[in-house]
Amino acid sequence: MTEKDLIKLLSERFYEDFADEAARAVLGADAVDRLYGVAVAPPPELPKPVRQKVLFRGAYVLERIYFTAPERFMPHAGEFCRRDFPACANASARRHFGKIMADLLGRYEPEPEALGRIAEAAAEWAVDPAAKVAVKIWAVEVLIRCRDRVGWVAESWDDIVEALAPDATPGIECRMRKSWKKS
Repeated sequence: MTEKDLIKLLSERFYEDFADEAARAVLGADAVDRLYGVAVAPPPELPKPVRQKVLFRGAYVLERIYFTAPERFMPHAGEFCRRDFPACANASARRHFGKIMADLLGRYEPEPEALGRIAEAAAEWAVDPAAKVAVKIWAVEVLIRCRDRVGWVAESWDDIVEALAPDATPGIECRMRKSWKKS
């Protein structure tokens, strides 16, 4: 599976089992490394709409691969923590990257500097008024895993949770009651 094949797969018709089928195809072709590269940095010459599809769908397929065959994702754990999670600017991809990172921080210990950048990015995503609810939820889940490892997260925990309270959706309110406000 070439980079061109991956871009075609990620940018064409979207269907119900897209992520599962695409993940199986990528795993079967032993193209996880190539997918990772395309998902975090699509070729700059792609038209913007295609580029956005590739970023979002690539993140979606990476999430499926991470949760079905984590060992195939793990060679990228360091660069994901150091660079690609904090640099994610695609609002749709952030949800998938947040889900990966929330779990990854239980399996992998990033360098302290990377952990700080992860926490900073997650905090920005959590309190961004334009962020979708799912992005905010997964950003806070990442921050929960950073709370005992990054001093400023622990110190500002109540403020982070309170920042989400004024316009909290039912999903956010439920998480606030059940797990986010617990110490």
